[in-house]
Amino acid sequence: MLVIFGFKNSSRNLGLAQAACPHCGNRAAQRVDRNKRAFSVFFIPIIPLGSSFSATCTACGSTTKISGDQADQILSGAY
Repeated sequence: MLVIFGFKNSSRNLGLAQAACPHCGNRAAQRVDRNKRAFSVFFIPIIPLGSSFSATCTACGSTTKISGDQADQILSGAY
């Protein structure tokens, strides 16, 4: 019997919002993404292994890992 297993990574854009970039210091649009990872069998995600958030500055292009709370603050405009 042949069993194909591995990991599946997916990314979803949650939106754009104005915030200060921690890298360049400019107040610019930040693209907030949610990255998920799951264990898969036969290319079907079975067990979720967690998620992480990142913000990408549209001015300088740097990507910063952020927490879920920081992602909510950036998207609500409070950051």
